[in-house]
Amino acid sequence: MRIASAIRPAMDREVPLAVDVLRRAGFGSQVARLLEYPRRSPNAAILVAEGRNGGVVGVACTAVFATSGWIGAVGVAPEARRGGLGTALTEAAVQWLRGRGARTVLLYATEAGRPVYERLGFVAEERAIAWRGVAGAAPPLDLQRLGDADRARLRTLDHGVTGERRDNVLDAINPLAGVFAPGGVNGMVGWAIASPWGAGTAIASTRPETGVALMAAATSGPSAGTLIVPDGNLAAGDALRAWRFVRLNDALRMRLGPAVAWNPDQQFGLFNLFWG
Repeated sequence: MRIASAIRPAMDREVPLAVDVLRRAGFGSQVARLLEYPRRSPNAAILVAEGRNGGVVGVACTAVFATSGWIGAVGVAPEARRGGLGTALTEAAVQWLRGRGARTVLLYATEAGRPVYERLGFVAEERAIAWRGVAGAAPPLDLQRLGDADRARLRTLDHGVTGERRDNVLDAINPLAGVFAPGGVNGMVGWAIASPWGAGTAIASTRPETGVALMAAATSGPSAGTLIVPDGNLAAGDALRAWRFVRLNDALRMRLGPAVAWNPDQQFGLFNLFWG
């Protein structure tokens, strides 16, 4: 059965239709926020699959960062499933990213999506876990507010931690709603930024004690906060369990192409499970 006639960048009027598909695919009521960056950035895209009646039946989002790129929010409408559309959307997203210079394509996979990505050549790297709660005690830390004058140091630290040049997404955060810990050769050993596009806080730190302190600052209450951390970050995991955070869900980081020189033990909070 022919389920889609084209996969192409979404027109602005189709974004609400893409949101509806993703909600029906199980992405939750807040998924519209995750689409704001690919909707507005020239370095990202919302790809949609057009059904036989001209409506949107599938979605995949992309974001390119120099030689790396991410795929996220891949969803297919229930009535269009079991026809290979998820695979076709992923292939189209890979092609879009490769056409813009990405040698390595990254994504976070659910258990249901993993077989699709493995058939396309993606390999597993590390699992990330989403936690929610209110932080307890943490090492004392002198924190300063981030400002525009700190952007160069912010980008340098992020590159060292992630192995990616994520200037596009970092520069799109305006104003910078976050803090940093001064020190080190670069003048910055850690930072925490509230994600404007999804739940949680992005945190990077070259020192475990600084990372844990930034996690505590981001989720000190009174309301519960969300943190997404790589499973290989033992310091972060120990702190979250000590604070009695609740484990919400997890996803597996997978890549297509050369490995990126990232440091999961220095990531104490991911933007979301879209772009790591």
